[in-house]
Amino acid sequence: MLSGRQLLKPTLNLISKSNKYSSLAQALPIRSTINGVQRQRQPLRPLTPLQPLQQQQTPQLQQVQKTPTGRSRRDEEISSRLITFVDEQGRVQERCRVKDILLEFDRSRYFLIEVDPTAKPPVCRLFDKKYLFEKEKSNKKKKQTAPESVLKEIVFGWNVSEHDMEHKLNKAAQFLDKGNKVKVDIVYKRGQKRVDKDTQEQVVSTVTSWMDQYKIAKKPTFAGHNCTMQFERK
Repeated sequence: MLSGRQLLKPTLNLISKSNKYSSLAQALPIRSTINGVQRQRQPLRPLTPLQPLQQQQTPQLQQVQKTPTGRSRRDEEISSRLITFVDEQGRVQERCRVKDILLEFDRSRYFLIEVDPTAKPPVCRLFDKKYLFEKEKSNKKKKQTAPESVLKEIVFGWNVSEHDMEHKLNKAAQFLDKGNKVKVDIVYKRGQKRVDKDTQEQVVSTVTSWMDQYKIAKKPTFAGHNCTMQFERK
């Protein structure tokens, strides 16, 4: 009696030959005869895989544009069609058309200035021209008359007497009241007796307590036997 493997052998051989012929058919070009003319067709090319879709980039918010002079936009410079309007008395009107507002007020007396361009819609307010011109004139005058800040320097040793320290710190206060900055240097002078760390900290504490009405621009820093600190007006 034949075994199961012997019974299946013809079937397995048939499947193997079928796969072999199928692979050979894919490799060989296909020939066909049309109207007595023999033509050769190339085997089909494999399909190109689809490319993954690119993610759309989120558009970035544009920065608010300003005038070339850096001031806020006014009147026809306002680009938004609708605004939140605030009149000279502080009353608010929402979603007004710019061109309508520009026709309502006296253009010879007022400016319509965009005070909050990031709001939706932007907030615009009426300002008196005379007030703005006077304010601008006053600011220019203050800049011209303001004294130029100069760094002044006060120097004394660790063994300075209380009277000498008071005199020098009073001089520093005068410089500060005039708008200057003051640098205080506490140094070790040749020929003087060296002081210990506790004495140095006590001298620094006395200086900072004396100058407590002024701002410490640079905290006390030690470099060797010397200490430096800087003050300015609050």
